[in-house]
Amino acid sequence: MSTSSLSPSTHARRYTLYAALSLLALLIHGYHPFASDGGLYAAGIRHVLDPSLYHFNAPFVTAFTHHSIFAILIGALVRLTHLPLAWALLLAHLVSLWLFLCAAHALAARVFAGESARWFAVLLAAACCALPVAGTALVLMDPYLTARSFSTPLSLFAVAACLDRKGLGTVLLLTAAVLFHPLMGAYAIGFVLVLALIRSGRSRSAVLLSCAGLIAAGIVFAATHNAPVSPGYREALLLPQRTFLFLARWHWYELLGIVLPLLLFAAATQKFPSSTPTGALCRTAIAIGTTSFLIAALFVPPSGPYLLVPLQVLRSCHLIYLVGVVLCGGVLSSLAARSHVAAAGVLLLLAAIMFQVERVSWPGCNRIERPGLAPSNPCEQAFLWIRRHTPSDATFAFNPQFAYRPGEDEQNFRALAERDALADDKDAGVVAILPSLAGPWAMQRNTELFVDSMTDAERYTALAPLGVTWLLLPPDAPTSFPCPFSNLAVKVCQLEPPPAPRPHPKANGPGHIA
Repeated sequence: MSTSSLSPSTHARRYTLYAALSLLALLIHGYHPFASDGGLYAAGIRHVLDPSLYHFNAPFVTAFTHHSIFAILIGALVRLTHLPLAWALLLAHLVSLWLFLCAAHALAARVFAGESARWFAVLLAAACCALPVAGTALVLMDPYLTARSFSTPLSLFAVAACLDRKGLGTVLLLTAAVLFHPLMGAYAIGFVLVLALIRSGRSRSAVLLSCAGLIAAGIVFAATHNAPVSPGYREALLLPQRTFLFLARWHWYELLGIVLPLLLFAAATQKFPSSTPTGALCRTAIAIGTTSFLIAALFVPPSGPYLLVPLQVLRSCHLIYLVGVVLCGGVLSSLAARSHVAAAGVLLLLAAIMFQVERVSWPGCNRIERPGLAPSNPCEQAFLWIRRHTPSDATFAFNPQFAYRPGEDEQNFRALAERDALADDKDAGVVAILPSLAGPWAMQRNTELFVDSMTDAERYTALAPLGVTWLLLPPDAPTSFPCPFSNLAVKVCQLEPPPAPRPHPKANGPGHIA
């Protein structure tokens, strides 16, 4: 039975079930609105709502807002509804999960004739939202709101529309995906172009298109092989937290995360011809995945050149994983035909594993950081104290590796404290995309690198010229600065000029000192 032939009441029940599964996915995978990339986007939204924020380092905050409608739309939602930003983020996150499950079902409906297989695809998608995409530093759906939260379901809807040969609908959906996230939208366009060629029986053209992409990358590599690279940009790219940018720095199991899915797709092509939706999807995934792998392996080395680095070509595998999860729904459906208990057991096991992964990934935070709930993370507690007790134009400095310390859980300082700060190692991700920021990033980052062990005089001499007025220091760091807040993770201290040296006493006479 086609989706369009369903009655309105059936549609209503289905969408209600999607909503219930969205809440279940939230419980399994958690919700951390101001952590990691979620914090970067949240800070960008705060800047849209109040452009006076982040006066010193606004370019690092607005990097994700200039070319996307995401921050503008969420800002408009806050203004129209008068909701606090935290509630708007939670509402939009739930909507994105609901859209993701709708999109998974829409794609499954174009692949599977049986309703059971379609629902297994949706259930599997709900259970695997936090599945890592090899070594790309992406998961299927983030446990926080970003532009990907909407470009992902839009891309899946576009793939489904392509399988239906709905040209206008496909173009509109891809355009919307690009407007939310230009890079991920561009990779969705590439996937759909190859899929359309294979679906129409022009597999040779699809292969030629993939080869053209590989050749273009090779030409760029050769043309820029001796191009100068600023020391700051190289430093930002080669930080330990940026291993996902270079295939050569991936662990073996991350490489397996690329190779194994491609082998599974290749095995499926033996059963499904290219004229079928499943066969076309598998061949498309192989073409895109192989091309991306070769470009990353051959033309994006850690030693440079780096012109292709901002493209992060292996992030094209995100859509490949999404399609793979939907197709695996059919495998689960086949298992259910033999044993419902076994199929249910697989789903429950996956959900339990993902539930535990969340606990390991965010050990210092509440599982669902809903608005109004007091944070359990001591760094979050400090950031919220800063928001309430420091001037709005305050600029902070802290160890640039602070966000990656155990227990910090990559909570974004700017998003939570609503205060500016010198560039840190988390900002290196912005630099990787915008090399023009490498100079300011390196200067600020290296100035504060040893702030924890400096003397107060050294801190003031190094940081005051940059406009820094406050510091975050370890609780045991020696300092004479006033520190009005301290907990087990950090203390908040005000940067003050060192006391003037005491004048030497004057001599009362020759050989006599008073």
